[in-house]
Parts: sequence; C-alpha cells; structure tokens
Amino acid sequence: MVNVPQEAVSIRPVGVVVSDFKKVSREYDYNNESMIYMREDLTDALIGIEYFSHIHVIYYQHRRQDWFELIGMGREAEAPLTVPFASEPTCQGIYSTRNPGRPSGLGSCVVELVKRDQNCLWVKGLDAIDGTPVLDVKIYIPHYDAFPLAETPLNWCRGNDLITTSRAFHWDTINVGLTLGLRTGAKALEVLGIGRGEAVQAEVVGGHFFAQGIEAVTGCSTLRGSMSFQELKGSTGEWELRLMSRDNQVEIKLNDNLYSGAGEVLELKEDTLFAAVIKG
Repeated sequence: MVNVPQEAVSIRPVGVVVSDFKKVSREYDYNNESMIYMREDLTDALIGIEYFSHIHVIYYQHRRQDWFELIGMGREAEAPLTVPFASEPTCQGIYSTRNPGRPSGLGSCVVELVKRDQNCLWVKGLDAIDGTPVLDVKIYIPHYDAFPLAETPLNWCRGNDLITTSRAFHWDTINVGLTLGLRTGAKALEVLGIGRGEAVQAEVVGGHFFAQGIEAVTGCSTLRGSMSFQELKGSTGEWELRLMSRDNQVEIKLNDNLYSGAGEVLELKEDTLFAAVIKG
C-alpha cells in the first residue's frame, strides 16, 4: 500500500496573467497575445529566457468553478473524474483528456514567447484568463519536449472502446508512425508487384499507427485475420514488415531515425527510411 500525501501543498505564485481573455468560455483563439507579469523579485531569474521561442506555463485554474457552471454542473460541483458531462461527446477518465476541470486545479500550456521586458513576458497562445496565478515557467526545448513518434488514439473522443487497428481514419491527425506505415506498405506492394488487397498476410512489428498505415495501404487487417501485430514502442530501428503474396514475400526493416513530422517522412528517399528490403 502506497500512502498518497493528503496535506494541501502551498505554492506561492511567481506571476499573474494579464489578458483581454476575461470570461470563462468553451472557445479560445490561440493567436491571441497576453502578458505574464512576473514578481519583480524574480526579474533576474528571467535573464536569457528571451532567446527561447517557446515556454511552458504552469498556472492555477482559479476560476474553474465558473467552468463547472458554464457546462451545467453548478458552481459548487466537485471536479469530475470521468467525462462525459454536460453533453461532451466522449467517455474517458479526466486524465486522458485535455479538459480544464483538473482535480488538482492546475493548468499548463506551451506558448510562443514574443518578447521580454524586465519582469514582463509577452506570449501568444496562453489559454489562461486574466488574473490567473502563474506557478512556474519553463523553457521549451524541442529535442526533449517533442516526440514525433508519440501516439494519440485517433478515436480518443469517441465513446466506444479503442481497438488496435481499423480505427476511424482522420487525416488531420496524421503522424510520423502512420506515415512510416504508409510508405513501408507501399514499398512492399511495389516489390511484390501486387496491388491493395492482393497480399495474403502481413506480419508487423512496431507502433500502433505504423500498423494502421500498413493496413491502409495493403488491405491486410487484424480484423480479418490477415495481419499479425506485435506492438513495439521502442526505436524505429526495430520496426519491420513482412508481407506475403501468393507466391512470394518481402521483408522491410526500418532505419533508426527521428523525424520532424509526417511531411519529412513523405519526402525522404527510401535508403534513408529503410535499413533493408529483402525479397523472397
């Protein structure tokens, strides 16, 4: 049994949000600029932050009871543990959503840092309303804070259970893993000289989206028993596809690379993407 501390934690705010966004709303324009007025005694702590393009902002949702009232729960409501509520089209635990009704009352946002003037930080895209207490700011470093292979279930906002593949296909959420699957599946079909639906079996090792991209191109599917899938969340250097036609097969192994986005995967040459393409 692990004992979770029950005592309240006291944190002194480091600043406050100054914004034209003054009313709790379901919508927010992330092109809006606002200002974080930091405590004057922390001015020296901000030296050099202006050289970074983006920062993390951690804040306290001091008016979340207004949010509960807005969605029809009432001002005295406790933070919900599950969604849906107030007709929101999802059925999940609060920690698998970006809903503002956090049990801790903490909010976070990655924002563009427009400029700094002494203890004032002008930012773009901060979804905190005027008067919000800021608890911390932290520099955003793409190498550590961005994960191109990270996966988000495509139907995360639906009420049905998630399944491995054959999920609702939304091109506006295309990611690196999915695009790697599309290119790998297309290359396998090319090598075998067959079209979609003509392969008899696919064996896939890699991420869920990688498998879904292969499914989309080849027509092989776990639902029809024509695809076996071994989930592997590690390096892409361990991802591979074995695709079989009626009289031949091809095995494709990927290189261990990191990609900036789906667009880069679509444009790269095959020798950069694939470590090996073995027919027969």
